Amino acid sequence: MKFSIIIPVYRSHNTIKRYLDSFLNQSVSDDLEILCIGDKVEDPTHSIVNEYENKYPGIVKLQLQEGRGIGGARNLGLDLAEGEYIMFSDADDYVSPFILEKCINALNEYDADFVCAGFERVSESGKKFSSELAGGKIDIIELTPQNIPRLAFIYSAPWGKLFKKELIGNNRFTDDPISAYEDLMFHLFIYPGAKKYIRLPEILYHYIVYEQSSISTVSQERTQTFRRDLADVRKQYLSSDRSAGLSDSKKIAFIKMLDIVAVIHAGIADAHRTANDRSVNMQNFCKGVKEYLNLNFPDWRKIKLRPYEQFTLRCCLVWTAKILYKLNIFWIAMRFYNRMIKTLHIDIKW
Repeated sequence: MKFSIIIPVYRSHNTIKRYLDSFLNQSVSDDLEILCIGDKVEDPTHSIVNEYENKYPGIVKLQLQEGRGIGGARNLGLDLAEGEYIMFSDADDYVSPFILEKCINALNEYDADFVCAGFERVSESGKKFSSELAGGKIDIIELTPQNIPRLAFIYSAPWGKLFKKELIGNNRFTDDPISAYEDLMFHLFIYPGAKKYIRLPEILYHYIVYEQSSISTVSQERTQTFRRDLADVRKQYLSSDRSAGLSDSKKIAFIKMLDIVAVIHAGIADAHRTANDRSVNMQNFCKGVKEYLNLNFPDWRKIKLRPYEQFTLRCCLVWTAKILYKLNIFWIAMRFYNRMIKTLHIDIKW
């Protein structure tokens, strides 16, 4: 078995057929398994997947788990996966017929550990909002100390990527029901084991944006859990838990990468979601973020405009956020930022 596709399914009956068909129409559809991981509740999605199981025996598989959430569903999929390569997906999205072929060709040609495909954000009605990683040429990134900070700017969702199973190893998603950013944490667990990754410039993944809910919220409990987990990852990087076998220069580079990750996800993404809750005092929230960064990521103030010697829009935005936090006015910018996001009905994947 070459490919294992892992898909959590929960109340996905309106979209699951389109999703399954998009993978079953792959140019390599005879060498994959699609692991649909559902919950042990009454769900019309299950009967639809059962129909596909009967039609495509050994390819489409339904497995039920009990109350472990999306992280637990993906973990069960990893435990069951028989493929050499792993791809995660969401049940309301769909993919190009060539995503697996193009990803595996890139991995094999350049001997990489994982590949990130271009994707677009599309509304339920088919309106295209934006695209990412589109255009240009294939990007082959050797994870030298100079390039390691680039990992901070990879979109943290696990979908749209193909991983070597051996890279994932025994690493798993956070299985805590109040955890947040479990996708990001998963990536931070596996990055130290990677030596090279690929960015494909073609749009191969179609991510569905729900126009009425383009900004989600994160509870304060989840925020505190995420901050604790992220600070713990830094401690693991400093010890041998995550950085065993790395040179000193690579260890330093991974810590610099985490400083950028902390600003992006604790400083920007979490503030972006929290700002949607009008009951939260954003000035105090951003003050708390700054205190958190000072305590746990003391070098965040040293983030450069070109952290890996390339100037990009995201590098500029992170550097600007750093300056605004230092001036104690980031909360003002975030209010305007969220108003723009709601007006334009787009979903920014930090």
